[in-house]
Amino acid sequence: MVDYAKLVEEERARQGSALAAAEAQERREIDLIGFFRGVEIELGREMVKANQELKKRGSPVIVGPFRPVKDAERIELTFGSRRPCCRVALLGIDMSAGLASIQAELLDDREKTIAQTQFIIEGEGSALRAYRPLVEGVPDRAAEVTASEIAQEIVPGIIRGHFG
Repeated sequence: MVDYAKLVEEERARQGSALAAAEAQERREIDLIGFFRGVEIELGREMVKANQELKKRGSPVIVGPFRPVKDAERIELTFGSRRPCCRVALLGIDMSAGLASIQAELLDDREKTIAQTQFIIEGEGSALRAYRPLVEGVPDRAAEVTASEIAQEIVPGIIRGHFG
């Protein structure tokens, strides 16, 4: 004989679990987007500092960030004739591994990647942390970086034409 009361309770529990998982995923995505926006703000601050020095020397300045796709977590920066010269994107939101990444690419005049760097993001909410990668996709927990430090690596990379 089928115990329908038990069957209904099991189904409710399964649905509740799926709903809780979806809500956790949504909160994590919001946290990651918030972190990425923090990097975007820090890029703007770092660009102001760099542009002051570039202007003093009569050099082209860094312009941006621009969002080529509205509401996408991808920004572009220009430098002189290279439009875009740098693309920064939030990638790989992977709940099972608990990791995401920010990837910065330097582009030539034909928008071909000439250099790239990556930062691995791990954790949730206020425990969200970014790291340099040990190897691709694996965080080096001894090399934690802030949004400001990420910007301080990207902006000089734009000027030099390579990272690090």
